[in-house]
Amino acid sequence: MELMKSPGFAMTENYKRLWDDPGILRRIEDGISRHRKSDAVIRVADAAGRPLPGVRVRAKQEASSFHFGANIFMLGGYPTDALNEKYEEAYCGLFNAATVPFYWRGLEPEKGSPRFSADSAPFARRPPPDAVIAFCEKRGLKMHGHYLVWDFIKWSIPEWLPADPAASEPLWEKRVREIGMRYGHRIKRWDVVNEAVAGSRRPSGGFPMPGDYERKAFAWAEKYFPSDVRLDINETADAWEKDLEAYCALVRRLLDGGARIGGAGLQFHLFQDEDMRRVLAGKLYPPEMLFGALDRFEALERPLHISEITLTSPGNTEAGLAAQAAVARNYYRLWFSHPAVDGITWWNVPDGGAAPGEDAVFSGLLHEDMSPKPAYLALKDLLHREWRTEASGTTGDDGCFRFRGFHGKYLVQTETGQESAVILSPGKSGAALLEI
Repeated sequence: MELMKSPGFAMTENYKRLWDDPGILRRIEDGISRHRKSDAVIRVADAAGRPLPGVRVRAKQEASSFHFGANIFMLGGYPTDALNEKYEEAYCGLFNAATVPFYWRGLEPEKGSPRFSADSAPFARRPPPDAVIAFCEKRGLKMHGHYLVWDFIKWSIPEWLPADPAASEPLWEKRVREIGMRYGHRIKRWDVVNEAVAGSRRPSGGFPMPGDYERKAFAWAEKYFPSDVRLDINETADAWEKDLEAYCALVRRLLDGGARIGGAGLQFHLFQDEDMRRVLAGKLYPPEMLFGALDRFEALERPLHISEITLTSPGNTEAGLAAQAAVARNYYRLWFSHPAVDGITWWNVPDGGAAPGEDAVFSGLLHEDMSPKPAYLALKDLLHREWRTEASGTTGDDGCFRFRGFHGKYLVQTETGQESAVILSPGKSGAALLEI
């Protein structure tokens, strides 16, 4: 994608060289083909079970099994029905998953009166969980609960929580119990602990936590959530480089201690336009470095969730918009190609929907009027065209039609109207029998 020649935000030759490197391109393409596709066999037979050759068959993918999400913090948050409807349609037009907010400060601003129900009083960027879950279930969106335990005062800690760890510990457990009992059977993925490594370096913004709180948080979650719920840990973007070893060591320590960690989250926030300038110069998060970090985390043998993505479109100029689209496409392709990654989540979908302090730049995929940016269209092309499979052909002498497709749910039809569903999953072949 060509960028307009604009000072500071042109794609440099160094960036092109890094991302057009034959070895990088080959690893991405091979990884997508190997790790995101499986083989399928559709057998067509008559009522006696005899194979029927020469029957025309069509297979169309209806849904992806990969977790492509964003935060859904602006659901119902606009002043008009028209804007809210545009937000919902744009959201569901791209994503199949949603990060549901459970920030304690916004969920329970008054002690003992959590804002669970859909008719709760409004709170900026914190729609009530009941309303969000009802919407997600209606629209078929997978859900990821964010978060259970986080020590950051500014965003997490309600004003009434006592600073004495001995006094706050039973209240932390009570919070986990209430959320687990109310939502554990409906939301099947959760960030149990958020930003523990970064929090250890945040004395001015961190809350005094109970000793060994990370282990305790997972013990509480395991106690109060169903056994089929995936319990994750999540960390800031520093975990890609500066905190990589510390994060891996924390996860390993918790696993060795018996914590039921189901996945690890890696944030990817580039909050400043200067970050985009450095990316375009090839000086920040080049592909070889990203692959190296993902390879290191793969050794933990837990799926990785690229959990919070912020990429700016500097100034929303033509060049800035094109830069965001090109960079987003490259990063999504790399992440999707790596076998350890099982989910990718953009953060703030529309401009104007970011948290105070993060909203000084344009980092949405939509403009404030909900019209799509080039990055939205680039990701839609990947998620709904390039990474979807539609195959057709005729059965062979054995009555079988074979194809290789991206993981997800398929509708299979014969020319005479018979239908069947096929699920393609990682590491498994799909099969269906159609009788004519």
